[in-house]
This record gives sequence, C-alpha cells and structure tokens, in this order.
Amino acid sequence: MDYSGISWSTLPEHILVTIFSYLPISDRFHAAVVCKGWQDSFNSPYLWHSFKFSFIQPSDSIQLKFLEKYGRHLRHVEISCDQTQQENCSQSCQVLTHLARTNERRLESIAVHFIKENPLFFRGDLFLCSLAELFGPTDPKTDVVNTLKSVILARLAVTFEDVLLNLLADNHSTIHTLNIQNVSLTCSISSHCMLNFVEKCRQLQRLSCHYKSLSKDVFEALATPKRKPLKFLSIACTRENKYHMEIPESSWESLVQVSPDLVVNMKFDHTIEKHRIRRILCYVIPLTQLSMTTMTELHEEVQLAADFFHATLEKLVITTKGSPDLKRELLRLVSMSSNLKVLHCFCALDPETISRIQVLRPQLTDTILRTAEEFEEEGRTLIGREATSSIIMGP
Repeated sequence: MDYSGISWSTLPEHILVTIFSYLPISDRFHAAVVCKGWQDSFNSPYLWHSFKFSFIQPSDSIQLKFLEKYGRHLRHVEISCDQTQQENCSQSCQVLTHLARTNERRLESIAVHFIKENPLFFRGDLFLCSLAELFGPTDPKTDVVNTLKSVILARLAVTFEDVLLNLLADNHSTIHTLNIQNVSLTCSISSHCMLNFVEKCRQLQRLSCHYKSLSKDVFEALATPKRKPLKFLSIACTRENKYHMEIPESSWESLVQVSPDLVVNMKFDHTIEKHRIRRILCYVIPLTQLSMTTMTELHEEVQLAADFFHATLEKLVITTKGSPDLKRELLRLVSMSSNLKVLHCFCALDPETISRIQVLRPQLTDTILRTAEEFEEEGRTLIGREATSSIIMGP
C-alpha cells in the first residue's frame, strides 16, 4: 500500500481529536497553531467532552480562559487542587460555578480532590458553596442536555452536611455513582439524609460513604424492587460510630438477595474499638476488600476474616502490631483465600513467614511484606511501643 500521500496534515479530524485528548492544555494550545486543520480539531466539541483541571501553580489559571469558550461542551470533569493556596481554591471553585451557570448543561460526572494536607483552620466553605450551587436547581433558562450521574468527592477534605446531599437528591435523581467517603474527617451526613437520597435516586449503583450514614432503613430502601441493583458499596468505619446501631444480618441478606453481583469494601481506621469491628462484620457480606488499622493487635479480626470472607476476599490491608497469633491467622487466611490478589501488611514479618505466604499464594499481584529491618530502612513507623521487637516469628 502506498502511504506517500499521508501526513499529519491529512489525518482525519476524529483521529486528531483523539490524539489531542491525551495532551495537557499547554501542549494542546501549541498544537492548535500549527495549521488550520489542527485549529479546527482544537475547537471540536468532542475534544472538550472530558477535561482534567489542575490548579497547582499560578500559571494554571490559563485553564479558566478555555473554560469560558468550551465549558458548555464539558461532560466529564475532574479537578485537582493544591488547597494550601487560596488562589488555587478560588480558581477551582470558579470552574464549579461556571458549570452550574452555563446556558447549556452537559455535565454528567464531576470529581474533585485535594492533593495536600489542609492548612490550619481550613474549612473549605468556598468549595461547599460552589458545590451547593452546582447541585442545586438549574436556572429555568438553562438547556439541560445531560444530567449529573457521577459525583466523586472522596478526596475533597471538607465536612459534608445534609444540605449538600439533599440538594443532590432533589435535583439529580439520575445519579448512579456517589462517593462522599472522606475517612480523615468527621461524618456529618445523617442516616435520615442518606435514606432520602437513596429513595429519590433509584438509579444508584455505586455508593461510598461512612457507616454512620447507613441504617437498617437505608438498606431496606436499597433492597426495594423496581430500582437498579447495587453493584458496589464501600463503607468507612470510625470511632464516631460508637453509638450507631449496627446493620443487622437480615438487612445484609435482603440487600444481597436483590443485588447478587454486589461487591463490598470495608475500612476500619485506628480510632475504632476492636470489638466494634467484630460486631459490624457479618458472614453474609460479600466482602472483597478489607482494611483494618489498630494501635494494638488484630489476630482475632484476621481469624474472623478468614472464617467469613475467604471465598470472596481479594484485598487485605492491615496495620497492626505483630505477634505469633497474628502470624498464624494470617497464614491461615492466605491459605484459605483463593481469590486473594493484594496483601499489604504494615507489621514486621520474619523472612520465613514472607516466603510461606509467597508459596501459598503465588498469584498475589501486589504485596507489602517486610521484615523489621526493611521497615526501618524505608523509614516506616510500626504500630505500638513494642512493635519493632514484636516480630512475627516463624515456627
């Protein structure tokens, strides 16, 4: 075949648009001035269906200029922000406000995340106000071409209130993905508010939230007929759940019955009491990922995970203090869990135990298994005062 007549200037627009979509905004701009054909591709609405805004340094403000011209084409938006700088916060919120006020709304998914630790006394009020406007009722003059279907706010380190979720429920009932699981902050979304959201958003299929926001009533609403079956549920459990009623086994059974493909992830942070872990977990949960962090020892919880979830467990992350009992139960879990692919153990293991784990599960694709010496070389801190000396000894 003769390719002599083919050059970059003769490539079809849809191919150029696809290539441009992988370029950062500065490179797109430079490519657009090469020739008229590339300028036409740069202005194509298809190129602006998805965009990742990044506000890290002052020069990133140039993205706001493109927002004014192409914002009405945006369908899938992701915003990364260094929230330690007020200018970055302001520019990120300008994007949210513009999306809320555009005359032609095509937005289908929004994801916002911070990349730094919050400054002292940072509350994120500006972000909450901008999100409230985006989630609120649209102007009657707005042409709503697409509706909001996915909201990812897990890495937005501000405390969400009921009013924000109620706005989302009242104005965007087509939501199928919601992630408001921020494990670093107090949860202020009540179970009553979550119930309202679940009842109104019957297309919901993926939910990530705090255990405090769930209840028996919420599970009953998720298990009602004539709604989309839930496919993914991620739950973060913290000490603030101390006086929160556990989800009964019967509620889990009802949910699993109507959602046979349900995948569940559960995270327990270092603030939660150990006895609460055993009370929250029940054998009917189709658990695939489990993360547990304590300041003491976890062998009873690992034993429970082996007994209840060996058939479904794919990922286990534990941060704890080592002991012979933990070593025994960890080896038992690994031997029983045929689907296990990821194992992260932030406690010191002896070389023989690491070797046995690797022999038992050669299909592990991602592991963190270290001796005490290796942890020290990596600069990691083990859990507990006696963690360094409490190495899991081999038999």
